[in-house]
Amino acid sequence: MKKVNKDNCKKPFGEKVVVLGGDFRQILSVVRKGPRAAIVKATICSSKIWKDCKVLKLTKNMRLTGDTTNQSRNELKHFANWILKIGDGLLNAYENGEAHIQIPEELCILHGENPLLSLVDFVYPYIVRNIANANYFED
Repeated sequence: MKKVNKDNCKKPFGEKVVVLGGDFRQILSVVRKGPRAAIVKATICSSKIWKDCKVLKLTKNMRLTGDTTNQSRNELKHFANWILKIGDGLLNAYENGEAHIQIPEELCILHGENPLLSLVDFVYPYIVRNIANANYFED
């Protein structure tokens, strides 16, 4: 981009628009054996380019607008609010930034000897049988 304008080499991403998606509360950097302060310092919000970023927020939960019943819509809304409270540090938060979160039993996968395999089976049922089916992951 410095061929377009020499000053672009001093600007983040050469003055190109870049979209970073996701919920920054749920995306933590990996700092091997690092203390909490090192992990927080490694996040995008602590980066020197953060001052040049413009944060846009989604304001409507699209999961709540689909073809759902009132009961399932209310359950989704309750879950979404619970997740937001955790992300905002409003659920059983202590002053040191840590919290004890009780996960509701209906969100837990309690059966099976291997919890990770049970989770994969729950999210992707019959994955081995459908691994070659490109549409399987779209659905």
